[in-house]
Amino acid sequence: MAITEQELSKILQDAFDFDSDKEVNPAEARKRLAEKIASGVAQFVIGRTTVVTGTSATGGPVTGKGIIQNV
Repeated sequence: MAITEQELSKILQDAFDFDSDKEVNPAEARKRLAEKIASGVAQFVIGRTTVVTGTSATGGPVTGKGIIQNV
């Protein structure tokens, strides 16, 4: 189930705060931060309904609606 924008904001803030005020290995801290951000974005996006527009083979517009999946 997709999370709210407010929940995503909290995940990102927690990710940035995790290594704050600590002595850390910068490479390890960057990796942890990237993984936490990627996880939060996935939770925010996967499961959401989206509308996609495009052009048909004959040149006319087409619109489709679907749920974003992790495949």
